[in-house]
Amino acid sequence: MPRLSYRLRRLLRQAFLCLFCTTAIGVIAPVHAANLFVYCDRTLDLDAEQKNQLLHFAAAVRAQLDQADASSAIISRSAIDLERFHIRYSHAGFALRTGGLGWTVRQLFYSCEDEKPDIFDQGLAGFLINNDSTTIPFVSLVFVPGVLGLEMHDAALDKTLALHLLGKQYSANAYAFSTQFQNCNQWLMEMLAFAWGHIDVDHAFRAAAQQWLRDSGYRPSDIHVQQRYLMWVSHVIPLIHNVDHPPANIADDLYQVSMPESIEDFIRRRDPRSRRVELCMRAGTIVVHQGWSLIADDCRPGPGDLSLSAG
Repeated sequence: MPRLSYRLRRLLRQAFLCLFCTTAIGVIAPVHAANLFVYCDRTLDLDAEQKNQLLHFAAAVRAQLDQADASSAIISRSAIDLERFHIRYSHAGFALRTGGLGWTVRQLFYSCEDEKPDIFDQGLAGFLINNDSTTIPFVSLVFVPGVLGLEMHDAALDKTLALHLLGKQYSANAYAFSTQFQNCNQWLMEMLAFAWGHIDVDHAFRAAAQQWLRDSGYRPSDIHVQQRYLMWVSHVIPLIHNVDHPPANIADDLYQVSMPESIEDFIRRRDPRSRRVELCMRAGTIVVHQGWSLIADDCRPGPGDLSLSAG
């Protein structure tokens, strides 16, 4: 491959580190052009007003969780601006009701300090404040009813299972049906496979989970990278890889990745009674939308949506 100029390397890094869910808690922040090669030690710089509004936003999300007759939910956040790929949500976790402690989010993240993926429990406010402050924050909640909801809750609380399904190597664009790498949403889907598939194995946990997902009709998100040269990015950027993807997909400039969109689609098909709530915040107003359709990209409320003040 020809040697890329420093400027092109910078541009490639910006485009792709903002593509998938490389969102380590508190240490991996959205990538900005001024600091492309040291993304691990960035933190969001929020002023007092921004923090206050995000805390109001977190309170609105918590209210929706509290009002639900559920002990768990799938929670997804926008986190980074993926509009160029027509993707709103990049990162998902399990929201778990924890009694007097309120709600926490169990998720996979990549630890820059340890240079490996890990499982992390985080308070709801911290999970939401880790959004990119330059974009409209969006959050999606999916509540699963009945037995499936209980099974999801029990599996999410199973720390032994969570660690059995934790991959050793992280890739932001991990192929959904390969065990070579793993990203945050892929771990969540494999957890759901054990929750709902009643898989009985004592080894090769991830392979068994992926086989069940295939057999159950799970369809990962198709992400098309139209500029072919961008597929070179795995040679110059850490945490982005091509080697786990089928050669035919690479030839077609296609990544098939577990993303919140594909997670929600699978849940909805698994149990159509599942319920979705979406929230966003812009210009001091929080919009709450019930249903599987999306709020407008500019966070403009539609018919039947609830509008709240963010402070």
